[in-house]
Amino acid sequence: MRYLALLGSHLSDGITAQYLQAVTSALPETATVETVFLRDYDIYPDTKEKRCPALDEIEAKMAASDFWIICAPTYWGGLPGVMKQFFDCMRFRLVRMTSAGDTLPGKYKDKHYLSMTTCFISSTENFFTGITDQTFVTIDRVMSGAGIIKVGEFVGTGTWGTHGPRESKLAECRRLGAKIADRPRKDDNTLKRYIQLFFMIALMALVTMGLQAWWFGVFAAGKFWLTYATFVIIFYVLLASILHFFTFVRHRRR
Repeated sequence: MRYLALLGSHLSDGITAQYLQAVTSALPETATVETVFLRDYDIYPDTKEKRCPALDEIEAKMAASDFWIICAPTYWGGLPGVMKQFFDCMRFRLVRMTSAGDTLPGKYKDKHYLSMTTCFISSTENFFTGITDQTFVTIDRVMSGAGIIKVGEFVGTGTWGTHGPRESKLAECRRLGAKIADRPRKDDNTLKRYIQLFFMIALMALVTMGLQAWWFGVFAAGKFWLTYATFVIIFYVLLASILHFFTFVRHRRR
């Protein structure tokens, strides 16, 4: 297995880099591991007259790797400029564009990646404010557009005023390194998701009808519209609550 870590921080030896090092150090000795510190490269967009040599070099490393680790701190609630600049300039190398401007997965489709970030605030504060959410959203949007499959993510919180990484977070990084050590399989969870969706709908319908019968007693003859109206309202509230949980609350990073 060949692993490539893309580090988009301001420091090559800062806390973010040390968390990344903890992940890569847990990989097998037989693995080929390389870290690209993006600040070492003169990255600019390709033009019709000239391709960017730095992008050519990094792209060759990405193509030769089986697994990518995307690592960058969170600044101002999002990705730092060096990582965002890299993603922007790599756009047409990562994806295929149709004549209508649609984005399709490119030649890296079905590779795998791990995303990592750090932030100043505490785990509890990050859970409630979601300051790192946009960082992960941007990384995931780029990777999913390119057809890359996500294996996991890490957030190192509470970096403000510290002189080194937290041991508990280093241990989490080492566990992630062990998790990605084996060759990942292609994402084949589509059937599983449809089965989960079926049971979610079946459960919501059962709860909805149960609440109708218990609270409103609307299953008596001649109460069709009351049955229908209460079913729609209760089902909507339940569905909205579940979607809110899985979209926002469940993905809050500690």
